[in-house]
Amino acid sequence: MPDNRVGNIYLKCFGFDAPREFQETVYGYFLDERFPMLLKAPTGSGKTEAVLAPFFYQFLANDFFIAPRLIYVLPMKVLVNSVAERIRSYAARISPYIDVKIQHGESPNAPFFLGDIIVTTLDQFLYAFARSSRQVQRHVDIPAGSIASSIVVFDEAHMYRDEMTFSMLRAILEILQFSSVPFVLMTATMPRCLERSLFENVDVFPEVTKVTGNISLENELRVRVADNPLVEEGNVNLTDEIIRMVKGRKALIVLNQVERSVAVYSELKERLALRETDIVLLHSRFTREDRQIHESRALSLFQGKTGPGGERLDESRVVVSTQVLEAGIDFSAELLFTELAPADALIQRAGRCARYHGEKGEMIIFPVESNRGHLPYQEKHMEITRKWLENNPGLNMKDFDEVCSFVDILDYKASDFEASDSLFDLYECTLYADTRPQNIQLRKGKPVTLVVVDSSKAKARKMEDKIKAVVEESDIFQKAIRLDYRVGWGLFKKGVITHEMNFDPESGKWEPRKAREIVPFKTYVMDAKFYDPEHGVKKNVSTFVL
Repeated sequence: MPDNRVGNIYLKCFGFDAPREFQETVYGYFLDERFPMLLKAPTGSGKTEAVLAPFFYQFLANDFFIAPRLIYVLPMKVLVNSVAERIRSYAARISPYIDVKIQHGESPNAPFFLGDIIVTTLDQFLYAFARSSRQVQRHVDIPAGSIASSIVVFDEAHMYRDEMTFSMLRAILEILQFSSVPFVLMTATMPRCLERSLFENVDVFPEVTKVTGNISLENELRVRVADNPLVEEGNVNLTDEIIRMVKGRKALIVLNQVERSVAVYSELKERLALRETDIVLLHSRFTREDRQIHESRALSLFQGKTGPGGERLDESRVVVSTQVLEAGIDFSAELLFTELAPADALIQRAGRCARYHGEKGEMIIFPVESNRGHLPYQEKHMEITRKWLENNPGLNMKDFDEVCSFVDILDYKASDFEASDSLFDLYECTLYADTRPQNIQLRKGKPVTLVVVDSSKAKARKMEDKIKAVVEESDIFQKAIRLDYRVGWGLFKKGVITHEMNFDPESGKWEPRKAREIVPFKTYVMDAKFYDPEHGVKKNVSTFVL
């Protein structure tokens, strides 16, 4: 039997032998099989390592008493690849035979959930659990069987805060508990109201093991609230003071709506005469290909504090974004300007400023205009957050006790009706092995995929032939934007969406035809004249805010 002392395991797995106190606690609870478990700790404190260490110990001991497989569930595709790569690097220290696989819509490499570690999204986990994945065809029982013999980790659990998704998560947890499948929820910013709502069914959850990692990274982020909005009635209010603060610093600016982010980006780029290598825009209206480019540029902009000779860099480096960066992008700004958002969203944004050990930063929160400025959030959550900030000046976003007090002001709650309905849907899909993913939904919004096609490059006469020619020469999903089908209807009515794309399994090719309506889960075409790689979908073409 190998040495199971925590320090030695951490040294073997991660290269350091001094785990934090909460990591040692989690390790002991895993070995004692104290599940389900709720782990709350600050961003960057090592929650992932805390659950991996005892799982990896099984390989060293050749004794899989916890579970032979780990399924690591994340809320967004953008998180999956980076987390999987990180886990692979750790696994390689233990054994070259530990198989780490990815399963999501753009990398469907493990539809059966067979592997030592599967990193996936909640959507894909739901389809596998409910046996409603088209990928597995007749073998609908295999993914559910894989889950039954796994330990499941739900990371970034605070991001499932909308009622329907949260209710579905609660239904999944109840079934896992009934089925004796061990699971762990991990979060940095889950309000107590959500925690209580998740586990309020005492018949199902008589006891939940709770671990809190109240540690300090010795960094500091002081907060103050501005008087005026950054954008009001279409006008960008970049004062001389704001421009002065941004100059020569790594600045992150977060807006709640795409159109406002584009406006601030354009104005700031012009006012500071910034090159495209010094400023970048992030939001959900970019194609997959362009979004990857923009995210890579954002990471490179914020790497390092000094030049090659140790001198401080004089040029400004700016990232302007919507809430798409609240998870998954690992960088650290010196200065954060953000529009008002609910407390938990502000904490996530604060996690991208003064992120690392010993750093100090400044965060300024700007109010939003009164007319629909609160969207996509609920106005009541914005107002609760605003009043708390007014009454609690000097908040340090890097103090975990202060952060917990701040986020606990929110009153999110799962709908009992939706939770019950979700349980019914899950049981129905599992019982009858439903093969249509459309019949089981995780979120209220149903998606469509929009492919940007430059038909002017094709020589054919008919538009359908032009589209087909362009699509056959490229990876269709690299040019794709995924959005709510209701947004698709708006684009369709404006003439932006012209054709529907259907995949022919016999020929293995996409076939275009004139679009007559917008249907969830379908793929459609948008002409490239409505799209700009620097800004995304062009202004006034779309009405969606995320």
